[in-house]
Amino acid sequence: MEKKIFAFEDDITNLSNYERMKFSISVDDAANRIFYVEADLTNYDWMAVLSLLEDCERFNLEPLLQYGEELIDWEEAIAYADRMAAAEELNAP
Repeated sequence: MEKKIFAFEDDITNLSNYERMKFSISVDDAANRIFYVEADLTNYDWMAVLSLLEDCERFNLEPLLQYGEELIDWEEAIAYADRMAAAEELNAP
């Protein structure tokens, strides 16, 4: 199932921090200088998702987490990824 962390940004400092964390960056609305940033973590485990969200927190970034069709806002994203990582660990062979 698709897992990604994304945001729409207009702050150059934030864009620089996303770039530092290897998010892909594309223009969403050129006239208003809005960029779309995304990290596709579909092929990664939940611990990687949690780690990247914690890196975002250190840079004061507040992206959304998408898991399949579900959108998880920033306030819940780290806790959600933490629960999913714990469940994944419990179910590991």
